[in-house]
Amino acid sequence: MSHISQASQGKWRIACPAALLVAGIVAGLPLPGVAHDILTNFVQHSVHLTLGAHNLDVTVDITFFEEWSARERQTMDADANGRITRAELEVYLKKLLPELSQQVAVRIAGHEFPPVLLYDPEIDLLGCGNTGPGHHRLRLFFFVSTPGSLRPGEEIVVEDRLWTAAKALVTLQAEGRDGCVVQTETPDDPDFVSSRSGEARLCKFRCLKPSQEQVAAQIK
Repeated sequence: MSHISQASQGKWRIACPAALLVAGIVAGLPLPGVAHDILTNFVQHSVHLTLGAHNLDVTVDITFFEEWSARERQTMDADANGRITRAELEVYLKKLLPELSQQVAVRIAGHEFPPVLLYDPEIDLLGCGNTGPGHHRLRLFFFVSTPGSLRPGEEIVVEDRLWTAAKALVTLQAEGRDGCVVQTETPDDPDFVSSRSGEARLCKFRCLKPSQEQVAAQIK
């Protein structure tokens, strides 16, 4: 069963300026307020990678601003009555699921590790269940098994092919568990976000320290 929630509009008003501030800095855009009209046709991709001894988890939050949210809301509204119901959201997610599973890839030290959906996707209409311009968020949860051969300095790349036709704002977060240390790569890398329609956005991280368990296994 897919997870569906609706946050209050007030909560969005509080959270949105901070989110756009970070996104605007990453993308080199003017700050919120000045850039509001520019951002209406953008989609924000927030990629959170958690590296542990056994699992590498990737959470991708896709936030659709006005124009792209309006397009997706029209697709959600199966009966075209201007209101999006829980049942319509379930059908929308069910149709998207096979496609979404193929649009995120993970490469570790140059080797591909196909990610698996850990939970059903979550969709949040951010307090507005109508069609038309708005904002909404789609959250995806993936994982791969952490390779036992992982070494310090090796690169981890999340290839994001979600809504490649849309202009993107991308933010990255990294977290280590079980003694692992991982960091995001700098966004000034020319391959950080492809500007060409249809190309993957390369979200790069680097393992600074694998877990002691992995190190011990490599010594044996």
